[in-house]
Amino acid sequence: MMNMKELEKIDEAEAAVFKKKLKMLKAFKGKGTELISLYLPPDVDRSLVMSQLTEETSQSSNIKSPTTRKNVQGALRKISNFLKRINFQLPERGLVVFCGNISEQEGRSDITLFTVRPLRRLKVKLYWCDSQFHLDPLEEMAAPSEIYGLATLDKREATFAALVGKKYEVLGRITSAVPGKVKAGGFSAHRYERLREEATHDFFKRIAEKMGAIYLVYGNKMKGIIIGGPGATKNYFLDQDLLDYRLKGMVLGTLDTSYTDESGIRELFQKSEEILKSTEVMKERLAVNNFLQEVVKGALATYGQKEVEQALAEGKVKTLLVSEAIDWVVYRLLCGHCNNSEEILVKNRFGLGTTPKCTKCNAEAEIMEEVDYADWLLEKVHKIDAEMKLISTETAEGEQFYKTFGGLGAILRYK
Repeated sequence: MMNMKELEKIDEAEAAVFKKKLKMLKAFKGKGTELISLYLPPDVDRSLVMSQLTEETSQSSNIKSPTTRKNVQGALRKISNFLKRINFQLPERGLVVFCGNISEQEGRSDITLFTVRPLRRLKVKLYWCDSQFHLDPLEEMAAPSEIYGLATLDKREATFAALVGKKYEVLGRITSAVPGKVKAGGFSAHRYERLREEATHDFFKRIAEKMGAIYLVYGNKMKGIIIGGPGATKNYFLDQDLLDYRLKGMVLGTLDTSYTDESGIRELFQKSEEILKSTEVMKERLAVNNFLQEVVKGALATYGQKEVEQALAEGKVKTLLVSEAIDWVVYRLLCGHCNNSEEILVKNRFGLGTTPKCTKCNAEAEIMEEVDYADWLLEKVHKIDAEMKLISTETAEGEQFYKTFGGLGAILRYK
């Protein structure tokens, strides 16, 4: 099970930006084994890494293809320069550097460097050169910080699981001593039915207690519970009002399943997609509607690139809303002539055109890193202890937010 301390550190926007970057990186394919992935734990030895990069540069001279050799050496040089530029100051969880020729045009080189801050602390250093970026360790971290409870029950047994991301883990199972419907000898039908009802009630109390013991430990990471099982028993259980008051409001719905063991949990998981999707939709609608209310009141809201960036710079932003449809890029530049560093925003990834020029001395500047605009905004949000929400265009509210406000808006702390 994922460590709760690790879950606590991951906010929704960070996880969303992380997934967006992985999706982008996964799409890049090299013409040969020329895409480099470098995983750097926070306590990795600097001299060891730099020595390895020097050694890999030397070894790359043996690559037969002149184009591949040039691209690999260019990527290694860019990684070395980047690490020197940041003085090897790594984030507390470590850093992953991806670099290589991502051009889709034959004969054209576009050696680009990306960095990813992992959601969990890196433990092992890794260097990988292939025709695609090595993302497996990061994809394992991509599970969201939200947890949902899955429970299946009838009068015979109950099984409990936790859903984190796209994986569930069975956490417990209990069985009952509720007698069957066939009357035992020596009992009147009325008395036998009463004994069955008492046994059922006692079992339901055990189910409620078990659910409390399992799910309440997750605290505010537990976002909802879905209950499954055959027939109407699951609804009868809820009607008994036995659940802890903190869990009652978390019940998102009930679904019919054929079984109540682990196969029932699997069936419930497969059927729960629409319910879980609707909760995400509701959260998104709430965020956009809160923003719209502030806009209508003419109070604590602003929108537009210039206005939002200014509010961030002044520390006014409480909640930043960013549409997933925005695919702008920030290039971090370094001038080799005057050592000036700066950032430029490009609203079309392939719209940079010619080699950028230094704004101080007009010499050609080197692109040190390409950063997704949402990730760039997230860095600024964290600096002022605000929150950020990525808004999809899959809902009417999300689409309206993108078309009407350009996909950038903020609820402010003060005017």
